[in-house]
This record gives sequence, structure tokens and C-alpha cells, in this order.
Amino acid sequence: MSQVPLDSLHQDFLLVSRLVGALLRHAGGYDKFAVDVPVLLRQAFDEVIDAPRTSRFTLGETEKTEKTYVGTKVEILLRNYLGVPKGAILDMMVDGEEIDIKNTTGRDWMLPREVIGRPALLVRSSEKTALCDVGVVICRPEYLRLSTNQDGKGQLLAAQHVNIWWILRQHPYPPNFWEILSVADRNEIMSARGGTNRIAALFEKVQGKPISRQQVSALAQQHDYMKRIRRNGGARDILAPKGIALLWGQRDRALIEQLGLGPVTADEFVSFTPTTAADIALLRDAGHID
Repeated sequence: MSQVPLDSLHQDFLLVSRLVGALLRHAGGYDKFAVDVPVLLRQAFDEVIDAPRTSRFTLGETEKTEKTYVGTKVEILLRNYLGVPKGAILDMMVDGEEIDIKNTTGRDWMLPREVIGRPALLVRSSEKTALCDVGVVICRPEYLRLSTNQDGKGQLLAAQHVNIWWILRQHPYPPNFWEILSVADRNEIMSARGGTNRIAALFEKVQGKPISRQQVSALAQQHDYMKRIRRNGGARDILAPKGIALLWGQRDRALIEQLGLGPVTADEFVSFTPTTAADIALLRDAGHID
């Protein structure tokens, strides 16, 4: 779903409109933001799950402190992506205005005392649905349920979500394939002998969906996971005879775009079984299927 802006008569319209415009300008435009930020969220989750080193595959398997760190990771990646500095008090400085970045994997955002009355970039994502929301709000006291605790945090009331300028609303982001696989499919992948066979089983089961290099590395269980992908002993030797192409966002971008499989970043892979004569010929000529 595309942007859901505030009404032009809203009391915060002028300020929020300016800030949203500045954020999109730093990102290189709305279309780029809508592609890059969802991928950034996938990166944040994958780096915290850290499957290659921990043998964990979902956010639910991480420790409570690590789940808290997801918000910090999202903040760091977003600020770096936008190329903006930290503010003196809040998380980033955009167009002369300090903005806090608040992330949640639940329903609502808890906002610290220092952001009350100031702008916040709100990020919400669900690993179960692989949908995210990103919006900007001015954290007015009347929008919040203020805590009586010493920390003085406020919870943005659900009824006040109408005061958020949604840049992305119920927008898909790359899923964690472990969350969308059935138990039977997960067991079948994990029971395959060796990293190469596990990767081949994964890309046979999950086609047309980008899969990050961190997730591939976790299955390969070796430092040079690309050996498990390539021809000459890798997963492609198993998939190509079955008519399944395994494409890499970095090297096969033109093919991915031609086949309409995007967006796939340079750090992602996608598998695809062509059904039309033209697609079969295209992938066979490129050496991706036998």
C-alpha cells in the first residue's frame, strides 16, 4: 500500500510534510525508499538472529535483550542508509529537525520522555506476516498514554494512529522463509545431508522469493557458502537438471528484471522454474538450467 498522508488541514501537516519530503529526498525518492527500507528491516532481523553462528532461525528463538537490540539495529541501519547525522538528543537530524526512530515488532510504540512534543519515525514489522509500516508522527502528549513509572515513557494510543503520516502501510518486506515454511518442509530441508543438499532443498521449496545471504550461509554451515551455490559441486548442479534456475541479485540483475522477479538486492538469491518457452530458452542460453 502506498503513502497515506495527513489531511492538509491537520495541525501537523506542514512540519510532517516537510520531514517526509526530506527523508524521501535523502533516500533518493519514494520508489527507492519503498524498496530499500523493507530490505533493511530483513537485514536487521537476520543480523540479530545471526543464524550462521547461532543455529537459530527465527526472532522468537533470540534472547529478550537481543529482541530489544533489534530497535537499535534498525536505528543504525536507517541513519546510515539516509546518510544523516545523529541529533544532540534524538536519533537523527533531518532538514534541521531532530527525529527519533522507534521500532516495534508488536502493536504499539513506547516513546521516551525526550521525544514527547517532537517528531518520530515509527517502524513496525511482523515476522509472521512479513508486512511493515513506516510513518512519521509528532508525539503530542494528547496522543499518548503516559506512564506513571519513573521513566515517564508514553504509549502511542491506537486511536491516535490517524495522526501518523504513513510512508509505507502494510508493505511487504522480504520474509524469513523459516516463518512461512510448514514444519514438514522445514524438517525436509534440515534433514538433507550436507549444506549443498540443504540449500538445493530450500530453493526448490521456496521459489520466487528473495532469500538473504545470511540465511543461505546458515544452511551452508561453512565460511565460503558460495561454494554451496555454484555449479561444479554446488546447489545449481542439483537444481538445473530439474529446470530450476538459481539467480543472484548481484550477478544476474538483468535476468531477474527481465523475468519480473524483483526487487532482489545484491545480497539476495531467488529461484525460479520457467514455464514459457521464451523463459526456458532465456535461462537455458544463460546456463542456469539444463
